Amino acid sequence: MSLAADFGITLTQHVLRNQHQHPDARGHFSQLITQIGVAGKLIAAQVRRAGIIELWGTTGTTNVQGETVQKLDRIANDTFIEVLKRSGCVAAMASEEETKIIPVPKEMSGDYVVAFDPLDGSSNIDANVSIGTIFAIYKRNNPRDVVDRDFLRPGSEQVAAGYIIYGSSTALVYTDGVSVDCFTLDPSSGEFFLTREDVKIPERLKVLSLNECNEPYWPAGIQGYLRSVKAQNTEEKRVISSRHIGSLVSDFHRNLVKGGLFLYPPHKTTGRGKLRLLYECNPLAFIAEIAGGAASNGKQRILDLLPTDLHERTGLYIGPKAEVAAVEAWLAKGE
Repeated sequence: MSLAADFGITLTQHVLRNQHQHPDARGHFSQLITQIGVAGKLIAAQVRRAGIIELWGTTGTTNVQGETVQKLDRIANDTFIEVLKRSGCVAAMASEEETKIIPVPKEMSGDYVVAFDPLDGSSNIDANVSIGTIFAIYKRNNPRDVVDRDFLRPGSEQVAAGYIIYGSSTALVYTDGVSVDCFTLDPSSGEFFLTREDVKIPERLKVLSLNECNEPYWPAGIQGYLRSVKAQNTEEKRVISSRHIGSLVSDFHRNLVKGGLFLYPPHKTTGRGKLRLLYECNPLAFIAEIAGGAASNGKQRILDLLPTDLHERTGLYIGPKAEVAAVEAWLAKGE
């Protein structure tokens, strides 16, 4: 039996097989997904070598968020920009690391705009904790010029979204709005192979993911919800566990596979959330919904929010549909 038969379907084969779902894409959609896979391979190679070639640590600068930029942040950002710019599929990009949108020269531009977090969880780099890239894909609105409005739109208008996680293995998970599929990079062949098809979030809650040290800042209602969940555990049987990595993409990936709810409430006084709507919450919310789950800011569906800024922040509750609804109910009660 051949190696290809042993491993199964590659990312490129899968995208081409499903391209009929995007009849207006003119091939750009299929090419874009495969080029994102290429960028993921390049970033994964740098992540694996980080300690050896001294890529740990900071650049000594801060980004638009006021956060310290890690060396791998800059490498991942530059890699994603350059690969997508040369793909011929993208008209503009928005990155966590950049203040404004990144235009693509007209002679190289394509049908889509992409918003991304090049290296989510980068504060964990030096501790060897899994990190990842998150991306959201939209059709461009204006055939001539790309402006902020091409990005400042509800997440429900995404045509695809996904993430690449760099951990014990490198996995690429994406949805084209029809199914959520997971691919794992085989280092020996340099190919992403389909390893989980049509992924669904388990309906039964097994894991809670949140930073409980932030309790003093939570809005009223979160404590009540947590008490109700923890009450399911008895002396005879533990039903719910707590698992919090502190890397959004890692926490979400584990919950997608195992069945868990991720909570990052906004500050109770300011109402301001921590996570970025455009390139963190929207793509993961799109994945969650296609996988049978839900995502909310506590009052409203994440995918219905209309951003007014490229780097707008929000609270996030994401996981099984029933649990997200339960959080919303407790927040409404304020107990």
